[in-house]
Amino acid sequence: MKLVYLSHPFTGNEVENRQDARALCSDLKEEHKEWCLINPLDNFMWTQNIKLSHGEILAMCLEILKACDSIYLCHGWEQNIGCREEKKLAEEMGMEILYE
Repeated sequence: MKLVYLSHPFTGNEVENRQDARALCSDLKEEHKEWCLINPLDNFMWTQNIKLSHGEILAMCLEILKACDSIYLCHGWEQNIGCREEKKLAEEMGMEILYE
């Protein structure tokens, strides 16, 4: 099974972005049964009640990304600092990069 990290913008419209990422994961899993999707927008729901900086959360996301086989860059990734950092790490690691 391929471990695929979903890189989706979050800040700015958190509720809608989280819903969009969930729907996209569902659609992608229907199309790619062999994928195990990692959605950091849901993985870090617990941070809502803890004061963590953007940098601290991004560092945890990057650690998870290191364990993945591929990154899936969602629409709007180019305008998002976190998504750009995730793509940069994926490139440095020679990871497969997929685009929405």
